[in-house]
Amino acid sequence: MSDVAPEDPLCLCGSGLKHRRCHGSIVDPVNAAGNLPLNATAFRTGLAGFPGQLQQMHVVNQFPDDDPRSSVPAQGARGLYEVVFVLKRPGFPLVGERQVSFSNGLLGDSHVGIRPPAFTPPSGHDLDRILLQSDGDDGRFEFIGTANQKGFLGKITSRPIQARDRFHAEEIAYRALAPSLSEFSLQLDIPLEISQIETKDLSTESCHLTITVPYFDVPLIVAPQSRTGPDFRGIASLYREALNSNSPVYQFLCLFKIIEALKARRKKLQRSAKAADARHTPAAPEILPTTHQDIRKWLETLFCVRPEWSLVALDSAVPPEVRGKSFDEVTTDLLNPLRVNIAHALFQDTGRELTISYDDLLDTRKIAKFVPLVKCIVRRMMKTDFRAEFLAYVPD
Repeated sequence: MSDVAPEDPLCLCGSGLKHRRCHGSIVDPVNAAGNLPLNATAFRTGLAGFPGQLQQMHVVNQFPDDDPRSSVPAQGARGLYEVVFVLKRPGFPLVGERQVSFSNGLLGDSHVGIRPPAFTPPSGHDLDRILLQSDGDDGRFEFIGTANQKGFLGKITSRPIQARDRFHAEEIAYRALAPSLSEFSLQLDIPLEISQIETKDLSTESCHLTITVPYFDVPLIVAPQSRTGPDFRGIASLYREALNSNSPVYQFLCLFKIIEALKARRKKLQRSAKAADARHTPAAPEILPTTHQDIRKWLETLFCVRPEWSLVALDSAVPPEVRGKSFDEVTTDLLNPLRVNIAHALFQDTGRELTISYDDLLDTRKIAKFVPLVKCIVRRMMKTDFRAEFLAYVPD
């Protein structure tokens, strides 16, 4: 028996940490999908993470010890990958909530007709697929777009891509395809929404699915008689606007605007109290919790009707890099630079070079990563500033 411990692989969450020091440190049964049949096209599982947040589900094939594929890391190794983008019409889900399907079990859908009966080409030929070519910083890529049974573009599959691992393959495939989707959307004036992305290691056929976590079903537990002022109503309407959007960039902007509004309101109240020579007690320093146990307790005061918090949800709410920091520090040093980049791209000096690309997967995900954190900061500030109106029945 060897005394040398096996090498600890990197965690599948993409943190860059060893699995033992990341999500391997705590057993998280919510994430376990169990063993799947070899030919399964769909399964049900307890999805973790925050509602509306992107989440990755990993399906890793197991091989005998003497099979060379058994030594491939869980996240994949350098080699060839296939990335499948499944489209959907906005507002029309392809599967039921909390139902997960592989791409081979989905036809996809969009408003783009590429074959009969949706569209008949002038040549009269009945073509069931299209070829997309992309030349960019990462090289030349080809994608095959296939139609669903109604003739609408449903899925776009990459030709084999050379990549370091599955994360890298998804990143460069998205970066290559997204400009074409944006151009189609502009030229044809139609939305092109990606329902899920499936990235497969062609050597092992292990894959991961990138999907959006659905919202929870909740009972109507609110105060029976609610009397709210204009400040509260304005914030509530902006919060609902954020949740109604499927764009993490727009969600981030709405939620960050609430933080700015709450800070401005606090300053206004301080000035009013000083002008009236009245005593105004400022809010105690707001510090983010540090341990998973503390984060769970903290969240239970901010979300009154939720199932058990999973490890992924805890890490999404308070990422490791912000734990123990104050709200002001996180807002100033981390969140405000993201907001400034978005503002420069959308609102300020049109002669300025864009500092953010919405077709760049890394930029969008960097923003999306912090949406749960911003949401939690908003709810904590609201609970402090509107004690009689917001979650008054939930003790601190």
